[in-house]
Amino acid sequence: MTLLEATPPAPPRRVGRYFLIVLAIFIVAAAAYAAWRIYPEEHVVSAFFKTLQQGNYREAYRLWQPSSTYSYKDFLHDWGDQRDDGKIRSFKIVRSRSKGKQSVIVTVMINDQSRLDLVVDRRSKGLAFSPF
Repeated sequence: MTLLEATPPAPPRRVGRYFLIVLAIFIVAAAAYAAWRIYPEEHVVSAFFKTLQQGNYREAYRLWQPSSTYSYKDFLHDWGDQRDDGKIRSFKIVRSRSKGKQSVIVTVMINDQSRLDLVVDRRSKGLAFSPF
């Protein structure tokens, strides 16, 4: 067999390369889904705290979607200017995590001093203090 009679080598298999590309796309998509699936609940909490910063307590009370047992007076005691930690000047959403299919727990740093966990109902977008 001479050099001219030799068969050319088989082209390299590209299955491994395509598998890695598909795997990378899957990982990026899963990470994006995990990051964005609780975005609406974080947005509700952010809107609530921005309203409190502006001092618009009636609107904040509406966003809270309180039960009939949580009066506006109770709300002002918990969230108004005379609250234990003082008026809300700044906030930062520290962490969010799902709690089953119905709710999301959002941890908020208030005035760079205290952390607070709030529960957001996925369906109604109502807020409540976290019992967890």
